Amino acid sequence: MEKFITHPPLLVHSSLSQLRYLILSEGIPLPQEVEEKSTKNVQRVRCYVWSILSRTSMERCTHHYLSLLQLGPPPQPILQKIKNDTSRTLQTDGKFRTVVTEEALIRCLSCFAWETEKRDYNDKYIVQNEVEVSTYVQGMNVLLAPLLYSCPSESMAFQLFTTLCYRIIPTYLTRSLVGAQNGSKLLDMCLRIIDPKLSKYLADNLLTAEIYGMPSILTLSSCNKPLDQVCKLWDFMFAYGFHMNVLFVVAQLVTIRNKIFQSESPMNLLRQLPDFDADEIIRLGVGFIAKIPTDLYDLLIKHMTEPDITIIE
Repeated sequence: MEKFITHPPLLVHSSLSQLRYLILSEGIPLPQEVEEKSTKNVQRVRCYVWSILSRTSMERCTHHYLSLLQLGPPPQPILQKIKNDTSRTLQTDGKFRTVVTEEALIRCLSCFAWETEKRDYNDKYIVQNEVEVSTYVQGMNVLLAPLLYSCPSESMAFQLFTTLCYRIIPTYLTRSLVGAQNGSKLLDMCLRIIDPKLSKYLADNLLTAEIYGMPSILTLSSCNKPLDQVCKLWDFMFAYGFHMNVLFVVAQLVTIRNKIFQSESPMNLLRQLPDFDADEIIRLGVGFIAKIPTDLYDLLIKHMTEPDITIIE
């Protein structure tokens, strides 16, 4: 894979297909699967793969990031919201805390706030299908976490973060979080098809996806553990689409269905999903696609970028 990404492609579309296949067949190794001295190399490869798949240009990204840093902290209300969340970002993940500092989170999120203000000022704030991305909403800190963890520099993580927010999931980051709300509805619908018994059990206990699934939906599963396995899910989703996150959350529920049935307090179990294996979740999630009606699958794709879709549960 490293050899592949260091050579310019002859044909973009066929090369992207090859890269997607390499992710599916080989995967990107996790840091603990290689020697300590190779960890940075894995980090670099993952970042480059994500940038290629998302068509994120890294040209002059350092210059752009530094220019935003020079603006200083954003207005106090926004800065305070950011700081309230960064101190809690993956706070139980010791490995993340050794790789990513709270200061890096604050810097990146502050730069994003300025970037959004600049786009607003230049009438470029409406980024796709008339979606207004907010300067900051709760959950952005957790979305940023895998990027800072997986990129060799803050500027590269920031560049990928702007692509994620503006182009891939803009409806998730509006003031009303309309995309994430729709994602929760779609989660309920998909679970009803894939595991009717589990779906009914949760409904009987008044547990809708809007109650238990919003963190996993809004953060594209990055609130779940372990982070290295989250990164493997993101490898697949950068390659094949982040709409797959809804099916991956369904897969996580299916893998713990017996524990849910046996639990005296299912909500406590669902509040923080148990550690998962990305390969198992990907295998299950991909298998679910055949069970999903075409019109529902189309909604899975559209809900991340189109705020006005109609979802009839």
